[in-house]
Amino acid sequence: MKQILRSYDFGLLAIILLLGIFGLLMVYSSSFAFAEIKHGNPQYFFNKQLIWLIIGLTLFFFVSIFPYQLYGRWIIPIVFLTFLLLIAVLIPGVGIERNYSQRWLGAGPLIFQPSELAKIAFIVYFSKVYTNKQKDIESFTKGVLPPLIILGAGFGLILVQPDLGTGTSILLACGLILSVSGIRQVHFWALAGTAAAGIAVLAFSASYRLERLTSFINPFADPDGSGFQLVNSYLSIGTGGVTGTGLANSVQKLGYLPEAHTDFIMAIIAEELGFLGVAMTMILYLLLLFKGFHIFQKTENPFGKLLALGFTFQIISQAMINLGAVTGMLPITGITLPLISYGGTSMVITFISLGIMMNISLQQNYRLKYKKSGNTTPPNRVKDEKTYHRPVWNG
Repeated sequence: MKQILRSYDFGLLAIILLLGIFGLLMVYSSSFAFAEIKHGNPQYFFNKQLIWLIIGLTLFFFVSIFPYQLYGRWIIPIVFLTFLLLIAVLIPGVGIERNYSQRWLGAGPLIFQPSELAKIAFIVYFSKVYTNKQKDIESFTKGVLPPLIILGAGFGLILVQPDLGTGTSILLACGLILSVSGIRQVHFWALAGTAAAGIAVLAFSASYRLERLTSFINPFADPDGSGFQLVNSYLSIGTGGVTGTGLANSVQKLGYLPEAHTDFIMAIIAEELGFLGVAMTMILYLLLLFKGFHIFQKTENPFGKLLALGFTFQIISQAMINLGAVTGMLPITGITLPLISYGGTSMVITFISLGIMMNISLQQNYRLKYKKSGNTTPPNRVKDEKTYHRPVWNG
């Protein structure tokens, strides 16, 4: 236990705790009026978010001491389970439909989104497969194409829900893993162009997606219809100024801005805490980005390097897509702000992803400290990930 504590990345932990606690505060501030009207309890969303925060932190600490190498060994059952859940959510009577989307499984208050689990599954899958395929990485048909077929099938199932935003964030993270794995540049740019063209076709192929695109370009053309959310988001942001109207003093959350405690929580942060609140939030995400990139740089294990890079980029790209939608720089996709927006599944999955990153950092810190003591190899090292059977630390 002492070895774990000495190697623990407390900088990463501090960033995560600050984002989670700040998110809990803003969920209450942005939702208490709506919660009182809809549920008769102003703390309704706050209480649920607090429970999910505790669950997420518990899983984070457990995952942070769970050897990440084991995910590579279990990748086939992980991906298989993910596909089963993605298929199950589409079955009538099994999947739960909300706001014209069928994305959830479960019963009562215990529901979750299988597409959130897919974020972890495909990042682990791509990291493991392209670590093992280094000798064939320059061959498109043998080294590059097979994992892309699996990813394409998963993306298709997520798209049918429909959830283009989550599917796109997964594609971006997996694309980055692919780009640094040694693939030939001509293959990478051909794939990137194909993916961009495909997403563009999908965006224009459905009326609701096309409506979101047109409202994003000119929300004031239909301020009471398709542009309603974005127009009210602009009002929130513009009202806040430098210091904001004060915590809990937002007007837009009083029935004017839909999804004030979920997708558009950053607009409420801008209104209540102003530019300073937005800047503080952005600084925390930038620190998380730098910390994730630092873990990627210092990690010696190729599988661990790709995992750290994939999870870091997935979380940060999700934040950037959300911020782009709130400010009108990107179409509205329904993607939440990681660790800050209200939402149980998203929060728990983000904490698990960060827990895996913490374990990568922890193991590497332990190895580096052991080498500095004059030893060339840490005890109980993993000679072969396929035969890995115990933690790096055994006291």
